[in-house]
Amino acid sequence: MNAHPSELTVGRPRRGALGSIADSLTALVKRRRLIWYLANSSLRSKGSSSLFGNAWLIIDPALQLAIYYILVGVILRRPEPAFPLFLFAAILPWRWFTQAISSSTESVRRMGKVMQQIVFPQIVLPVASIGASFGSFVLGFIPLMALYLIYPERITVWILALPAVMFVQLLWTIPLAITLSALNVFYGDIGNLVKHFLRLAFYLSPALFSYDKLLKAAENYPLVVQILHVNPLAWVLIAYRDLLYYGRAPDWFGLVVVGTLSIPFTLLSIYIFNRLSPGFAKVL
Repeated sequence: MNAHPSELTVGRPRRGALGSIADSLTALVKRRRLIWYLANSSLRSKGSSSLFGNAWLIIDPALQLAIYYILVGVILRRPEPAFPLFLFAAILPWRWFTQAISSSTESVRRMGKVMQQIVFPQIVLPVASIGASFGSFVLGFIPLMALYLIYPERITVWILALPAVMFVQLLWTIPLAITLSALNVFYGDIGNLVKHFLRLAFYLSPALFSYDKLLKAAENYPLVVQILHVNPLAWVLIAYRDLLYYGRAPDWFGLVVVGTLSIPFTLLSIYIFNRLSPGFAKVL
């Protein structure tokens, strides 16, 4: 029996783009314990090397709230009613997003030596980083709940809808994290660029100010207005503030649209990661 040389393969036969994506999704499910272990280890390591230990995971978001309260509420004098809660309702999820993207971007490069010694699906690394940042996000709800002791009238049953908004945020965090983690292996400057981009994106999102005030301030800058309209995180932050601050239902239709649009980006990010991953060992 004759076989054309191009048809000969070693190990598993090569699969198409959809098959490769399906394999990666299956690997993530099968390696969920590894993801949990990596995420838990990363979260614990952040507290073990500090003076306050794991309590710093609670103190840090509270201090961040205090900084922005002084900047916007005291210096700029543009507070909303119950302003600390107004700020924290958006700053806390934004903090999760920035931590997830920053740590995921460096996740593959940081584990380069381990990858050369142990064979495992490398895509678990950025996903584990997202998991670690999510743990920090959950702990940040402790100072948030403390604010409701000051503003008890602001807490409503709509807070129970938080998991839905968190899920939509996760849907957009995953493709960005996976793509940047792969690109950063070959272009190390991406990690530095991401930090500056996130800082700029923070001020172009409704974190410090309401969405309406941002649109009014940017009405003479059409490009900024367009960025605000198409930024999926802007709609996510608005939803958080609706639930946590205004005590009302979010724009469910907008959230469904934002979440649905993330699916093709997620599939594309997995495809990009799979295409680049064979070259990781050579670069690292």
